[in-house]
Amino acid sequence: MKGFGNKEKITEKSTRKASKNIEKDKLLSNAYILISNGKFREAEEIYNFLIKNKIYDPRIFNNLGNIYLQLKQFNKAILLFEESIKKFPNSMESYSNLANLLYKKGKKDIAKKILNNAIELNPKYLRAYSNLAGIYVGERNFKKAELYLRKSLEINPKDINSLVNLACVLRDLDNPKQAEIFLKNALEINPEYDFALINLGAVLNELGQIDEGEHYLKKALKINPNSPIAINNLGNILTKKNKIKEAELCYRKAIQIKPDFSLAYNNLGSLLSKKGILFEAEKFTKEAINYNPKFELAYVNLGSIKIDLDKLSEAEELFLNAIEIKKNYNYAYTNLFRLYEKTNNINKLKRTIDSLNNNSHIINEILMYKARIAFREKDYISAKKSIDKVSYEWISKTDHHTNILFWSFKAFIEEKNKNYDQAFECFEKSQLNLKYNDYDPKIFQDYIKTYRKNLDNEEYINKNKSINSFQSSPIFLIGFPRSGTTLLDTILRSHPEIDVLEEKPLINSVEQIIKTKYNYSLDELDKLNEKEIEFLRKHYLQILKNNSDKDKNAKILIDKFPFQTVSLPLINLLFPNSKIIFTHRNPYDTVLSCFQQSFEPNNAMSNFRSIESASEIYNLTMNMWSDYKTKLNIKFLTSKYEDLIENFDNQILKILNFLDVSWNESIKNYRDTAYKRVKINTPSSSQVVQPLYKTSIEKWRNYEKYFKNSHKYLDKWIKYFDY
Repeated sequence: MKGFGNKEKITEKSTRKASKNIEKDKLLSNAYILISNGKFREAEEIYNFLIKNKIYDPRIFNNLGNIYLQLKQFNKAILLFEESIKKFPNSMESYSNLANLLYKKGKKDIAKKILNNAIELNPKYLRAYSNLAGIYVGERNFKKAELYLRKSLEINPKDINSLVNLACVLRDLDNPKQAEIFLKNALEINPEYDFALINLGAVLNELGQIDEGEHYLKKALKINPNSPIAINNLGNILTKKNKIKEAELCYRKAIQIKPDFSLAYNNLGSLLSKKGILFEAEKFTKEAINYNPKFELAYVNLGSIKIDLDKLSEAEELFLNAIEIKKNYNYAYTNLFRLYEKTNNINKLKRTIDSLNNNSHIINEILMYKARIAFREKDYISAKKSIDKVSYEWISKTDHHTNILFWSFKAFIEEKNKNYDQAFECFEKSQLNLKYNDYDPKIFQDYIKTYRKNLDNEEYINKNKSINSFQSSPIFLIGFPRSGTTLLDTILRSHPEIDVLEEKPLINSVEQIIKTKYNYSLDELDKLNEKEIEFLRKHYLQILKNNSDKDKNAKILIDKFPFQTVSLPLINLLFPNSKIIFTHRNPYDTVLSCFQQSFEPNNAMSNFRSIESASEIYNLTMNMWSDYKTKLNIKFLTSKYEDLIENFDNQILKILNFLDVSWNESIKNYRDTAYKRVKINTPSSSQVVQPLYKTSIEKWRNYEKYFKNSHKYLDKWIKYFDY
């Protein structure tokens, strides 16, 4: 009977235990319902009651820890997760919760150790792998992140989150093709998974499959119409499709939905920058950084905008900030190097490159600019040695701007080493700027022809003759690109009484008013009445004054813009007594030099992508100049580039006499003026700081065979300009 009595006691004990467990489960269930309804304090009371009564369960510690997380009582949460691990070492959720909290508090190494402990205890615990991958993504160690995500997929190949996260990591590792595979695998599991659809749309955009990318993004937006990421990514595709207005609306809508969406701010800033709306672009890109102070791309983009705004010291600081965030950030280094080279700060460029000790992560950027430095120092053999060491694989993968610049640098180096065929091949590659896809050379050709029609209009000719002289007339320095205008600009601005505005679209601003405010075409200048002409004149003079050097307060203002040769019918109508300086150079050398430059793409510059097309636009422009000289009453002086090189003093004195300005010895120190200039907005920036040289005269003969289709355009101008 003794044994029977013990059995009764055991049964009674078991019953009490079962009853206790039922009560515990009921309380846990109640607490869970309270949490679901956002009643954290009431749930907290239940969990604390259970702990106080020594009723332990990993769910109690974890859920109470998560409540303290919501209440931002982080130290209490840490203690609970630690206690859970101590009491229930096989409860994996506690490891993840503790690691995530410690990571947020900046204790990354401890977090990694805890997650690795979890993996040692349970090698099939998926969450530990994904959490470790997340930490490594935050550290930008994408290789490590890839490793842990692949291990996760070895355990469960159908884990949709790991598939999508691995695809995102592969994108960051510049492997969009593999990313596409994993995203499509995820969509096979769940075709309606919007996050996979969004990322696949972005990947396909990167792969150039923009129509397919747009399809997936629109599918994602059907599932979740207010997804800011999907809307932003659709904006990226629309930008590529040159649907600029629609893209801008997407970025603005994404920001409206998610006001702290730094990526959308950055994209909108980039779009506005390309449209030339620089101050607004600056504002939005700053917002991107405000919301994400570690957004290295936004720092570089803002730096580029600052360059366009002539805020060069701020641009330099921004590029350095990007490098501080991401130590081996190639894109930031190339922009920094480009800034120093473009502003003729060669010593600073050399010091910066020397300080990097041939950093293997940016070795190609270093070699490229070492070559450029050697070229600038006229050590052409060393320049070639450095440029030839640059990896062709890197060239094909680097950002497009750097790729174009590389071929331009290499072309000039090959030319100096007398490898003219190789040089020509490189110049052709330097003209493959994808931005040209957005422009049409015919638009500029038609622009020239539209202006020309005014000369066949008797009403315009009569109006032009009847316009009274205007006292405050600026000087216009015109000609054709690469005909010596920048050199003459730099020389003249060295005079204390002369200020030159370099290639500011002032006349273009007047044209826009004519077309939008008065609704006239540029071949209808005769329709402008005296009041409208007066308004346009005042508008021009105001923006001329706004853009001039206030400190210099020069007596004479010169508007230098070579292609304003085309706009002379308008210039002459506004300022009939204005003086015109027309520069010219051997037509063949001029055309060659235009082809050799990597201009910022626009409709006009798209005519310079081949020798033949550059020759054709030269012929069209010079025909206009010849007609304008005959039919318009213009006061002009021609300046021959070759005469300026051969007989500097006489040529400059002739120009100064034309401007009614006396000689000043500072003119001869024009190279110092060039060095002091913050930025020179033309491809001549590296040339105008050099002593006058004759190597550019008759340079075209090294490439004579490439002009076989251009003689019909250029030979008559050789005779016309007496070459």
